[in-house]
Amino acid sequence: MPAALRQRLRRFAKERSLGESAALRLLISEHLDHVESERELAEAERWQFKQAYATWDRYKRGELATVPRQEIDQVFRDALEGRELITRRK
Repeated sequence: MPAALRQRLRRFAKERSLGESAALRLLISEHLDHVESERELAEAERWQFKQAYATWDRYKRGELATVPRQEIDQVFRDALEGRELITRRK
C-alpha cells in the first residue's frame, strides 16, 4: 500500500478509534454498499424509462385516453378536503 494511502487509512482509523484492518473493512464495505446502491438505482431508472416510453407509445397509437384537467383538479380538491376518491370514468 502506498505510504500516503496508509497514512490516510491510519488517520481515518484513529478518528474512529478503530484498528487499521477494521477501518479498511469498514471503508470497503461502505464503498461496496454505495456501488450496489448506484447499480440498483440505474436499474430502476432504466425500468422507469422503459415503462414511460411504453406508455407514451400506447398513447401515440391511441390505446390510452387522456384525462381532462378538470378531473385531475377535482381529485386534488377532494384529497385536500379529505373526501374519498370517487371514480368518474369507467
